[in-house]
Amino acid sequence: MGFSLVVVTVHPGFPGFSTVGIESYLRERGFKHRIVAAPIHGLVLDKLGPDDIPCSLCSRIKRGVLYTQAEELGCTKIALGHHRDDFIETLLLNQFYNGRIKAMAPLLRADDGRNVVIRPLVYVPEEDIIAYAADAGFPVTCCACPACGDPDQKRVRIKALLASLEKEHPGIKASLLAALGDVDRRHLLVREQERPRVK
Repeated sequence: MGFSLVVVTVHPGFPGFSTVGIESYLRERGFKHRIVAAPIHGLVLDKLGPDDIPCSLCSRIKRGVLYTQAEELGCTKIALGHHRDDFIETLLLNQFYNGRIKAMAPLLRADDGRNVVIRPLVYVPEEDIIAYAADAGFPVTCCACPACGDPDQKRVRIKALLASLEKEHPGIKASLLAALGDVDRRHLLVREQERPRVK
């Protein structure tokens, strides 16, 4: 299967965020690359309170930027870097804090009908990506998000919980990911889809 690749980095405007290493690495290897500025930092300051977590707002803005870029560049897919642990953490975050059984889709057709999002790293553990990036010499850039690494942030707490459970019971993460593809609706508190009436 042949494909071409365009790398798009969304610059959120957070103080300290640098694209120098990324740009240099991609230029040296001949990748087509764009840096696109988005007013995320300013919007976070204007719209959110000091105790609000900016993740949801930030991700929506970034997604909008990527949709626009994909259309301009004629791209047929938008590949995001979410990995296995992101899927599992999102599942538990939604269950614990939002009362929903929901994670992410490895293949998502956007509501606009034009864009298709893929997440090809869905089965790859985060630690494997970290090890591979180090071995390959990929440049690592801090996101510079003011909420990143906050020990009270919900995602950080879920990540720590999962790490603890995985240490005690190896395979828990793999089991949680497998559960996302094996849902038995008969044993959930959801209404069965209405069956079409026979005429």
